[in-house]
Formats: sequence, C-alpha cells, structure tokens
Amino acid sequence: MRSTQADEKVRIAPRAVGTYLARIAIVFIVQFAAGKLAEALPIINSGGVGPVWPASGIALAAFLLFGYQVWPGVAAASFLLTLLSPIPPVAAVIYGTGSALAGLTGTFLLRRVANFGNSLSRLRDALGLIVLGAFGSSVVSASIGVSVLYEVHLRGWSGFGRAWLIYWLGDSMGILLVTPLMLALPNLRWSHLRARVPELVALLLLLSVACLTIFGDLPLVAVRLHVLAFAVLPFVIWAAIRFGVSGATLSTLLIATIATVETARSSGPFTQNTPFVNAVLLDVFFAVLSVSGMTLAAVITEREQAEREREWLVRKQAAMEARLRLAAIVESSDDAIIGKDMDGMITDWNKGAERLYGYSAGEVIGKPISLLMPPDRSSDFDDIMGTLRRGSSLKHYETVRQKKDGTRIEVSLTVSSIKDPEGRIVGASVICHDISERKRQEFMLRESEQRLRVAAEVGRMYAWEWDPATDSVVRSAECASILGLSDNAGIAKDYFSFIHPDDQAGLWSQVNSLTPEDPVYRTQYRRFHPGGALLWLEESGCATFDGNGKMVRLVGMTADITDRKRGEGALKESEDRYRDLVEHSQDLMCTHDLNGRLLSVNPAVARALGYEIGELLQMSIPDLLPPRDRPLFDAFVSQIRRDGVSAGSMRVVTRAGEERIWEYYNTLRTEDVPEPIVRGMARDVTDRKRAQEALHQRDMELAEAQRGVSRGLIEAQEQERTRIARELHDDFGQRLALLTIELELLQQNSPDLPAEVRSRMGELRKQTSEIATDIQSLSHELHSSRLEYVGIAAAMRGFCQEFSEQQQVEIDFRTHDLPSSLPPDISLCLFRVLQEALHNSAKHSGVRSFEVRLSGTSDEVHLTVSDSGAGFDREAAKEARGLGLISMEERLKLLNGTFSIESQHKRGTTIRAHVPLSARGDSMRATG
Repeated sequence: MRSTQADEKVRIAPRAVGTYLARIAIVFIVQFAAGKLAEALPIINSGGVGPVWPASGIALAAFLLFGYQVWPGVAAASFLLTLLSPIPPVAAVIYGTGSALAGLTGTFLLRRVANFGNSLSRLRDALGLIVLGAFGSSVVSASIGVSVLYEVHLRGWSGFGRAWLIYWLGDSMGILLVTPLMLALPNLRWSHLRARVPELVALLLLLSVACLTIFGDLPLVAVRLHVLAFAVLPFVIWAAIRFGVSGATLSTLLIATIATVETARSSGPFTQNTPFVNAVLLDVFFAVLSVSGMTLAAVITEREQAEREREWLVRKQAAMEARLRLAAIVESSDDAIIGKDMDGMITDWNKGAERLYGYSAGEVIGKPISLLMPPDRSSDFDDIMGTLRRGSSLKHYETVRQKKDGTRIEVSLTVSSIKDPEGRIVGASVICHDISERKRQEFMLRESEQRLRVAAEVGRMYAWEWDPATDSVVRSAECASILGLSDNAGIAKDYFSFIHPDDQAGLWSQVNSLTPEDPVYRTQYRRFHPGGALLWLEESGCATFDGNGKMVRLVGMTADITDRKRGEGALKESEDRYRDLVEHSQDLMCTHDLNGRLLSVNPAVARALGYEIGELLQMSIPDLLPPRDRPLFDAFVSQIRRDGVSAGSMRVVTRAGEERIWEYYNTLRTEDVPEPIVRGMARDVTDRKRAQEALHQRDMELAEAQRGVSRGLIEAQEQERTRIARELHDDFGQRLALLTIELELLQQNSPDLPAEVRSRMGELRKQTSEIATDIQSLSHELHSSRLEYVGIAAAMRGFCQEFSEQQQVEIDFRTHDLPSSLPPDISLCLFRVLQEALHNSAKHSGVRSFEVRLSGTSDEVHLTVSDSGAGFDREAAKEARGLGLISMEERLKLLNGTFSIESQHKRGTTIRAHVPLSARGDSMRATG
C-alpha cells in the first residue's frame, strides 16, 4: 500500500511542479510587459516615477489568484525592470523585493482584515481593495521604491515627498485599474456576456470617441472641452450597471489609457499646470472614476446576489412547506401508509394504519411486518419483496391481513420501493386500502346475477352472437325452449328462413345499416316455430367493428314477446269496441284559433277534461296546460304557421287537477274562413305511456339478467373438467400404477415361467405405464394447477413442453411485456384457447413445428398460435364449425375479448386471441 502511494506521489509531483513554474512564468511575463508599457511614456514620468504603474496591479492580482508562492515571479519581473534602468544590481534587488513585499502586504491585509472575495460581489470587497489593497499596500512599495531611487541619485519630481506621493498614487492607480479586471475575468459569465456583445461594443466605441474628443484636442473641434473631463463618468456608470465590475474596470482602464497617452502627447485637461500638479490631478481623476464604477458595480452585484439568495430561501421554504403538506396528507390519509426496511421491520406508521389495524405507532414500529399477516399468508412478504428487488412495483394486490383483535380484513396493497440517493433499494412503502366492503358488494352482486339468470329463464329470453365472416350463430341454452331448436349453434341464413316473409327485409336492412358510430339496433319481428306457431320476438343487438369499419361480431338478446303482443292486440280490439260505443268517435277533437281560444270540442274532450262543453268554449288551450308548459304554446303556433301541420304530445290538466298526456295531430286551415283556425285530433295516452315505461323497465332487467347465462355454462364445464381430472389422477392413475407394480412383482417372483410369458408380461407392464402417463397428461390438460401457483406464462410453457413430448412436435414458445399478475379468469381463458389451438394445429396442419406468442400491453393481453401447414378453406369452415372453435369464441366473448383465424390453403394458419385487462370487472370468474 505504501509503495502504491509513493508511486502516486511520483506521478503527481511533476505535474504540480510544472503548474507552479508555469504560474511563475506567466506572472513574470505579464508584470514585465506591464512595466515596460508604463516606461513607454517617459514624458509624464520623472526620475523613474510615473502617475500610473500597471505592474503593481498585476502583482496584487497574481497573489490574490495564485497565492503567496508566486512571489518569485513578481520579484524577478521588478528586479529585471529595475536592472534594465541605470540602477545598480543591489538596489534593483531591494527594489524588486519591495514590489513583491507590497503585493504580499496587500494580499495579507485583504485576506485577514477584509475577508476579501475575488469575485468583488460585495461592497466590502470593493472598499477593501480600494483602501487596503490599493492605497494601503502602495505605502510599502512607495516608501521602498522612492528610497532606492533617491539612494542611487534618481531624484524625480523635485523632492522626496512629491516623488513619494506620485509613486504612491501611481501604484494605487495601477491596482485600481488593473487588479479588478484581472480578478473579474475568471468569474465572468461568458454565456451572459455573449448576449450583450453588441451593447459592449457600442459602449466602448462611444467611450473611445468621447475620450478622444475630450482628451485629444482634435483639430476638427475648435473648442477645448477640458472642463468636460468627468463627462465620461456616465459611461463608467453604464458599464457598471450592465456589465458589473469587469465592465466598469474595463471602461475605466480604457479612459485611463487614452487620457494617459494624450497627456503624454501634451493634450487634454491635464497639461495646463505644472507636471506634478498634472500628475496628481490625473491620478485623482482615475481614482474617482475607478472608485465610483467599482463601488457601484459591487453594490449592484451584492443586491442581485441578495435577491438570488432571497429567491433561493423562498424556494427552500416552499419546498419545506410542500414536504410538510405531504407529511400532513400522509398522516391524515384514510388509507394505511406503512414504511418498512428490507428485513420487513416496520419503520413508519400513520394514523390511517392505526385506524385500520388497531395498533398504535409505538406498538408496531421496530417490529416485523408479519405481525399483520395471518398464518396462511406468511409467504406474502417474500413474494412482495422479490417483486421489488426485480425493480417492479406492486399495484392493487389483494390479500388478507389481521387486525390487533384478530379480525381478518381484506385489503388492496400498493407497494413501492424506497431508494437511497445512490439508487439502492433500502425499503418499501405500503399503502393499504380496506376492500372488505367492496368484496361484500361483489358477493351481493354475484347473488343478484344469479337471481337475474333465473329471471331470464322465466322471462323467456336468450343471448346470441353472430360471426359475419362465417355466418355462424351461437345462442344460449334458453333458445331451445323459445325457438324449438335442438342445436343452439347454426347458420344465420337458416335462422332467417323461418322469419315471416314480411319482416325479413326490414330486419336485414337494420343489421346492414349498423355503423361504428351507430352500432346498436332494436326491433320486433315474427318468426315461425317448427311446430307451425307464429312467434313475436323483440331483438336488441350491438355490433363490433375492426379498424377498417368492417363488422366482425354482432351480439344481442332476443325475448319472446308473443304474449305481450297478444295482449296489445286484445287491448286494441277492446279500444275499438269502446269507440263504437261512444258518440261518433272516442278521439278528442277540437278547433281553436291561433291565440288558442277554443272554438269547438266534441263530447270526448269534455269527458276527458271533466268540463262541460260550454265551459270549455270559454277557455283557451294555454288554460288547459300546466303552468310550466304554457310558454310552449308560442312554439306550437310558430310551427303550425310555418308547416301547416303539427304533431306531438302535450300535458293537459283536468278539472280535478290531474295531469294527462295527449298525443295530437293538428292541421291549419286558412281557406274559406275569415281567420286561420286549427283543427286538432288528440288521444289520451297517459296509461299507455306508463305501461310502456313499466314494460321497458322490465325488459331492461331481463336483458341484464340474460348476460350472465352463458357464464354458467363455462363455469360448469370447468368444474366438470376439474372433477374428471381429479378422478383420472387420483383414481385411474393410482389404480394403473398399482397394476404396473403388481405386474413387475409378478414378473420378478415367477422365475419359472416361460421366457415368452415373462417377455409378454414386461410388454404389458410397459403399456400399462404408458397408459398411466397418458392419463396423467390428460388430467393436466383438463385442469392445470400450475395456473394457480406459477402463473400463466410458466403454465403455458410447461404445457407446450408436455405437448411437444407427447405429440413429437416442436413448439417455439415466447412471452414478453406480460403484466406481473393476471386475473384467474383471463389466465384460464387464454390457457384453454392455447390447448384447443395446439390440438387443432397438430391434428390438421400436417406440420411438426408451431409458434406460440404471449404478450401484453398496458390494457390488453395477446395470444397467437401459428403454423405453416396446410391451412384450410375459410368458406368451408363457415359451413362446419367445431365445438372447439365455438368454445374458444364463447370464452373470449365473456371477457369482452376478440378471436380471429387467418388461414390460406397451403400457407398456414394463425389463431389470434385478444383480451382487454379492463374486462375483468365484467367477466365471469371461469376458474376450475
């Protein structure tokens, strides 16, 4: 381990040394260049001392950016600059040391005293740089530098005090002009600056023009603008507001550069006095601009940063409030919300859990979740955690839990994994919803369905399904007693041949007029019973269409309404006899004008309303209407004015206050009369309407009852399959096994028997064993217990393996995207479809290789069984449909699923079954 660390140090050390040397070299080059640039203006320098010394700003920025360790670069650059001047080497060493010492002093004061930040984002940073970094550290460099220069007889500015002041101001200005720009560049947001490049270019151009105009004494400008020197201050403020410290420093540096160059050329407002005064005024001018721009930019930056911090605090507070609200929601939820770790220990327990299970949080936290599981549900935990470890969640998992008092309750669980920041599963959250009441309602619903099935038998109704592709019709068992048919399956054209000739065209027209937008019809027609009797049938149907608008299925209910029709006929005959008994007509007839005033009425109207005819002639139509219907009279008048006729129904109020319903037909007469009059005929249909509503309600109840009839057939079939499978496995299988053992013992205990007899006994024992194996396979086909324990995918895969071994065929079984758990009725339905499809394919296809695909989506499960065999003629299949296909279709129909067969002669056959997962609530529980 030590050698490895040593190797790492060997590898890392050269890189660190290289970086250090590179920094020293960069500092040396930049500071030396800045010093040579300042020496290029000898006109405004005196004795080696000038009003602006950029090298001091470079030195302080280097120490602030890279640390104290770059002092050799600063000292070496100052030493070389001094050595190239007429100064002895010893003095040059002292001079270079003084420059480095000034930078170190400024850095120390800024770091220790002002707690300085290089970003200059606070006002205290700007003030610290001005007071301590610029004016404070320059005292050291000015004192040492002027002393060295005077010692070697370079006495500038006519006196030590004046030279010291210019030296101090020059170093201070170098720091104020250069250091902020160097510090701001690493923190500059270039992406933000790119969007403002045009504005920055415009600012610098305008500032350059203003500086040249004010400081350059241009020949084109006759007037000297020296008094407007501070007119450049707004540009500095502009730069500070829009571009921060970097913009303010850059603009100030541009002004200082132009002003210094023009002053060196004896132009501008700083050439009017003595050189000393001009230098001092120039430095003061630079100081005002730099301090103003830097402090303003720092104030703006500090305010923006404070605003960002305030917004961050607001967002943090909002997030905290959201978490508190979420915690309150969890705590106040009616559902039980439980947290547990991967070992099954309870970690969280809300009020809903206390109400549901009866335990307080202190009683269960830290205890295993198995505390809530009945003994017969102890495997739930392993199953649930296994699902979570596989990366899946568990939704609406229905199971049984146990309360504190021992009461068992049925719950629906939603289990999700809890992950740490690294994505590892560290626990699970469980939401438990009490579904005991729902289960009780489902039980009551099943009992209600049973009662409705009985009602369907009593009400003489049956369900049916027609396949347009094959013209085959499958009907429920009740049709045998209603239609007198011996077989509930048949061909539609055979059924149509018994329909009354006058009703055939109308029924067929209604079926053909169905569309995806209007897939439902309801009609009545007559049909002959095989015994010769004429039946009246009422039929309702609903069609299913594919994506191309082609009808693929038509299902419906048919009720025998012969007795009702006879009753309606008898009622009509009775009404006719009654009308013959009344004066002239029992129809309600009257005339009235367009204002509704009655002009004439017949006795039937008077009797119907309870008024005398004379009384009615003093009234109007609105007087006979309920108050809420009186505004409708205006619409009636508008219609009859427009169309000349009017028909419909209306409510009238009799003298006794009873509301009656009249159906009317009115015509408008305008010829041969002074004013338009309305002739009306009406009939009181109140009783009939009420009777129709009652009959409709009864029919709807019976239709609902009939829907469950077919479910009983498949349930009975599955129960019989289970019984037969149990008998084969437990009785015949065991008996054959005993017979095999007896034959084997007989063969072993009879060594004296002839060899031929012993050989024959061995063959019998082998055949008996094969028969036992076949019976066991048959019992598995009749009832597969794998569905209940391993799920649909594993059960199908196992059946395919057994079937391939038994039939000597190859089956390619694949499954993908299947939901983690399927309802039992859907699993059993698809399993039966697979069995029937493989048996048919092995029997008729003529090939030994088959493909089985089982897949799922978010709302549907698909099963496909295909082969590349002989195929069959679909037209011939329409004429002869086997019970296997009918069974598959019936099972899928009860689950709202679809079934299709694609086949061509010598091109193979494909059987497709689709079951929607949403069909579970409406489907039967076809479990064995």
